[in-house]
Amino acid sequence: MFRRCALRFPRPSEMYRLAVASGKIQIDPNQQNALPIFDRLYEDLTAYTRNAKTMPPRKREVELRPPNRLGIIPSFFARREQEKKVNRAVRGVQEEENVTYHPLSNVKGLYVWGGVGCGKTMLMDLLYEGLPPEIKKTRLHFHQFMLDVQKTQHTIRFKTKAEAQDINSRSNLISYNTSDDRRRTPEAEIDIFDEVAQRMISNVELLCFDEVAVSDVANAMILKRLFNAFYKIGLVVIFTSNRPPDGLYVGGLNRGGFLPFIDLVNKQCVVHHMISNVDHRLAGNEADIYLSPITKENEQKFDKMFLDMCKGMPPEEKKFRVFGRDVVVPRSHFGVCYFHFSELCAEHLSTADFQVIAKSYDTVFINGIPQFDYFNSDVKNRFLLLIDTLYDHRCKVVILASVQPAQLQAARDKSQIEAPKRYDQLTEFERESTGGKNIIDEDDNYFQMERCVSRLFEMRTKEYLESPHRYEEVNLETK
Repeated sequence: MFRRCALRFPRPSEMYRLAVASGKIQIDPNQQNALPIFDRLYEDLTAYTRNAKTMPPRKREVELRPPNRLGIIPSFFARREQEKKVNRAVRGVQEEENVTYHPLSNVKGLYVWGGVGCGKTMLMDLLYEGLPPEIKKTRLHFHQFMLDVQKTQHTIRFKTKAEAQDINSRSNLISYNTSDDRRRTPEAEIDIFDEVAQRMISNVELLCFDEVAVSDVANAMILKRLFNAFYKIGLVVIFTSNRPPDGLYVGGLNRGGFLPFIDLVNKQCVVHHMISNVDHRLAGNEADIYLSPITKENEQKFDKMFLDMCKGMPPEEKKFRVFGRDVVVPRSHFGVCYFHFSELCAEHLSTADFQVIAKSYDTVFINGIPQFDYFNSDVKNRFLLLIDTLYDHRCKVVILASVQPAQLQAARDKSQIEAPKRYDQLTEFERESTGGKNIIDEDDNYFQMERCVSRLFEMRTKEYLESPHRYEEVNLETK
């Protein structure tokens, strides 16, 4: 990503200065304020590596139990006790184990959070690229990593069940029922995470997670046990996120079972808020965030901008539960969402629906905005409401439209392009014949669209793009 400076293994701050000097990035005081914690981690990791060479080696592994302890127990003897333990675990009140971590885990990692485009991923990359090669490291997207964890769990369970059944089939001491009554022991589940850790990170010392977000209840419930197993083997972790640790999985199902993971993150990591008023992905490209007309070339450019913000990860559908019904975000990825115009304005969406989108996403892509008729319509009114809501929350909006903002409303005729009369300007005949109703409605329509056009121009300016997203945690049920 960045060319290394004259030093063989430069610190992040040194790589940052080189990138600024070469014109690859612009200096940002908030990024500079974050550099010392990255330099500190660089020093701690390299110091640990030097000291480890002079000390007796300590294996980065845990003792795994034999298959019969990982296997299946007869529900006749232990079903009730198991259910109690599982329920306590789900409520997050399961007794903590006395876990001894590997010395490597004494090196504090980082949890860096801030708005989309503030540069937190770039700083993590500077550290990652500057570390000496003897420090074993890997960089992963958090969502993909959790999918890999689930696959590894499935593989281990399948293998363990087969081994346990093979052992038991050669023993006549206990007879097992092969029905669905079979349950895994809590001890077996603990061992599964030890084996997951053994398989996935035993050859890694630094694990960098980009874009941490937790929305799946299955992932939320296992994170504490999973990372406990990681730290037992020995690991340093860097997380980046656009939410603070306490802001993860807010409103999620059984969130009490997730809270111990937040405590673990606060214990094992230095938490740093990257306050930034600039989305460095959009700043400097003001003219490119409103594309017009709708051509094949502009569509390709528009879609590429969205996929670039997804950083190679496939966008996902997300649903928010708003007043008992679902608001569907068809394509989203970690603070960025993509809609076709009809999905927002041809559907029966309300102010509350637009607000949950504006609160949840820093950047909104809208594809296919048409030119509107002069007269009022539900579709146009929803569009005006949508832009007002996104503007109020300081969302960055990337648009592909059929015309430029000033032409979004088609003129009825030349006379109606002029500012209409207000009620107090009407003649007595006009007041009596119409009550001023139609003229006043057209007046309101005219000025609402004028305000929208003005805001669309403002949303392309450097000042607006540098304004922080008005972040509010959404406490609604999500799917």
